[in-house]
Order: sequence, then C-alpha cells, then structure tokens
Amino acid sequence: MQLNLKVAYCCIVLASLGDSACSTKTTPAAAAELSPGTVQMGPGNARLQFIKVETVKETDAAPVVRLTGKVSFDEDHTQRVASPIDGRASRVLIELGDKVRAGQALIELTSPRVSELQADSQKALQDLALATKALDRASKLRQDGAVSEKEAAQAEAGFHKSKSDAARSTAQLRSLSVSASDPTTNAAIRGQIAGTVVERNILVGQEVRADSAQPLLTISNLAVVWVLADVYEQDLGLVRKGDSVKIHVPAYPDEAFDGKVDHVGDVLDPVSRTVKLRCSVPNPQSRLKPEMFAKIELTDTAGKKAIVIPSSAILTDSEHTRVFVAGNDHVYQQRIVTVGPEVDDHVRVLAGIEVGEQVVTEGAIFIRREFGSK
Repeated sequence: MQLNLKVAYCCIVLASLGDSACSTKTTPAAAAELSPGTVQMGPGNARLQFIKVETVKETDAAPVVRLTGKVSFDEDHTQRVASPIDGRASRVLIELGDKVRAGQALIELTSPRVSELQADSQKALQDLALATKALDRASKLRQDGAVSEKEAAQAEAGFHKSKSDAARSTAQLRSLSVSASDPTTNAAIRGQIAGTVVERNILVGQEVRADSAQPLLTISNLAVVWVLADVYEQDLGLVRKGDSVKIHVPAYPDEAFDGKVDHVGDVLDPVSRTVKLRCSVPNPQSRLKPEMFAKIELTDTAGKKAIVIPSSAILTDSEHTRVFVAGNDHVYQQRIVTVGPEVDDHVRVLAGIEVGEQVVTEGAIFIRREFGSK
C-alpha cells in the first residue's frame, strides 16, 4: 500500500513539472500566429529576467564622427618648380629646407634657347614698330580717302598681331629674368610663392627639359596644411563645409590641432563607398608634417538628428547586423539594420528601425537561443 502511494506521489510531481516546463515555451497555437523572424517567450520563462529593452529615440546630439587620414601640402600655396626651356643647371641657389620669398632666384640655367628668345623678342619689337607706323599711315590716308577700308583693316590686323607677338616674347624673357637687349645664354628660374623648399630634384650640371614631368623643386607654405580623409557614405549627413574638426597625430598624442572642413567631395567612390574630405589646419610652428597619419574628429554634430542605440543591442554575423525589436506579450522580432561606426559604446542606426520602437539592449543572446530551438 505504501509503495503504491509513493508511486502515485511521484507521478503527480512529474506531471506538475511537465506543466511548468511547457508554460515557458510558445504554445503550438501561438507559434502558428507569429510572423517569420519572430519568437515569443512565455511569461514564466526564466530568461526574461535577463532581458532589458530600450525605446528608440532620435537625438539632436549626433555622435562624434572620427576618421583616419593624413597630413598633406596646402596645394593652394604650393609650387612645383619646372623649367620653361631646355638647358643645363649651372647653379642651384637654395638647399632643402630653406625659406624662400616670392620672386627669389632658385636655379641658374645655361641654354642656347635664351639667345633664340632674345632674337625673337628683338624681331617682334621691330615688327611692332613697323606695324605701328603702318597703322598710323593707313589711318591718315583713310581719312583722306586714299586707301580702301580693306587696306586699313589689314594694317590694323597686322598691328594687333605684332603687338601680341611682342608681348609673348617679352613675357618669356621676363620669366627667365633676361632682357632682350643684353645678349646672354644664362637664365634664372624664380619662385612664385613664399614658403619652404620641401623637395629638391636638381643637381649642378644636370640636364633640364621643359617637358619633364618631375618638378625640379617643390616649395610649400607650411603655415597651413591640409588633412585629407575618406568619409563613409552613411556619415555624409553629419559633415558640412565649415564644420570644426580636431586633428590628432601620433607624434603629439596629448594634443589636438583645430581646423575646419573646407571641402567635401562631390563624387562617391563606387568601390570604397566613400567621399573625399579636406580639412584646412593652421600650422604656425610647422609641427604637422606632410604624410603624417592623422585622426580627424568632427565635433560640429550638434543639431544634426540621429538615431543612436547602445552597441550592446547589436548582433553581427558574417552576413548581417541585427537587433531584436520587442513587441507585446514578449514577442521579439529579428531585424536587419544598417549602422555607423561605434563611438563611446553607442552606434548610429542608419536604417532598419524607427523612432518609438523598443530594442533589446541586454539579453539578446537568450532570444537568439530561442530562435535556435524553434
């Protein structure tokens, strides 16, 4: 009799445990009503205590955008010096690192082309003098009716052509610091801007060609430098011309250099899905060196609305980035989202969820297991 009572008691306990276990899972009827990509956890499921949700909000303070790039020359204040004529370098008047002023002689050349240009200039000046006399004579004769309109027009056209030829030959000689009246084979190449000699590719005695692709010297004003970077497509809405930036370089880890965005590219790279960004940064002590690696921090994000959620809500795999959106009655929907880079344990959501929805910020791993057990 006692044995039968014990057996009956055990059956009752097992039956009650079975009912409790079943209560933690979705009933077949409820599962049939769930849409694909969703799962429901019963109210008695012990895992619910580890799940926390947060309402998605749009914030006016978008996250700081951080980019990587490098320091470059300010091309608006950089000259790559080339020779306008073929010749040979007889003297190099500067050294690498020298400070030069605009108009300063940099290289002296010896070239027979200089004599040819002088002869051309003298001939052009003589032709201009003759054309001027011919135009004056034709003007007087036209007033008296002694020449036709055609002859007068020809004289005027000849004058304008001679004037252009004389101006061109004079400008060529002036660029070489040579006068037309002093025969010589020497010429000087001068700098057009003030700055620092940052590159030198010329030696005394070296042959120089006017069609060479390599500059003889590079001069740049390093008081301002450019910092170039690539902005991902999803961050373009947070970047505008004129925005303030802070530049960090490994050489000075505890310092930041202030600058401004002065250009945002107009063309998207189809491979990297990025746009070129250029920042102008004052560099009065020349501490920022071209080709330095740099980190760019865009700080003018106030007033630019963005959806930001904790990075703990994000689940990634080899194909997609996902979050779990919480609904009524502990129903959770798996949602594929597009996100920006992580900043301060938060990510900006670009697509996939809407303001007002609730996302799981803690315990998403338990919901994923529920999907695995379906």
